[in-house]
Amino acid sequence: MAHEGTLGGIIVIRSLMVALVSACTAVAQTPADRNKARTQNRLGWDYMKGEQFESAVRAFQSAVDTDPTFEMPWYGLGRAHLALKQFVSATSALERCRALYEQQAGRHFTNQQEAQRFRQDRLMEIDEMIRQVQAGPQTLQRQDQMRQLQEQRRQVQESITRGSSVTIEGSTPAWVSLSLGSAYFRSGNLENAERAFKAAVDADRRSGEALSNLAVVYFETERFDLALSSIEAAKKTGFRVNPELERTIRARLK
Repeated sequence: MAHEGTLGGIIVIRSLMVALVSACTAVAQTPADRNKARTQNRLGWDYMKGEQFESAVRAFQSAVDTDPTFEMPWYGLGRAHLALKQFVSATSALERCRALYEQQAGRHFTNQQEAQRFRQDRLMEIDEMIRQVQAGPQTLQRQDQMRQLQEQRRQVQESITRGSSVTIEGSTPAWVSLSLGSAYFRSGNLENAERAFKAAVDADRRSGEALSNLAVVYFETERFDLALSSIEAAKKTGFRVNPELERTIRARLK
């Protein structure tokens, strides 16, 4: 799973497009649609590993065309567009992904059987994401995502074990907010980028990359004290921050 990298290395970028994106409403699909979409989703991630990003876009787009309610290929589609520097399209896909996760939180089923079936599907999809992350080079970013996925899996498994609730617990994963923040940033939308990176930190306090990227936003908006605080917080997580970024922030504070 390719990653676009942290924002610390691109703080000199000033002239970027402004993204104007609207979210669309999901339509419920059949189990057969979801299975077909899963096949295309796996194909998309295979293309991502091979850095065949245009082919990945086509595979992920096929998945969401088949099942617009499937959040994971929307995430993949956003990642592929990010890799191609198609930031408006990336933002649109990632916003849709976030909206689907938000819709899931607090979802109420008519009976326990329906709720358990939904949780089992979620577990299978998380396991697929874990396999995809494990297949790539084990960078700090991937280790962060693996930790988040394993925690999400633990929570879903506990819900399955309890099995008494017909309401789905959940929130937007940190890695979705992190990628969305990157898309906003690269589109020049610093206000929304800040919100997205803060959402990533709220979802995972140990996300050093989100904290480092938040420092870049603070730097760009000349809030140098907050930028330094975010850098220090990122370092405490074990994340390797951009040393030039840290030096520049400390110089501006003087």
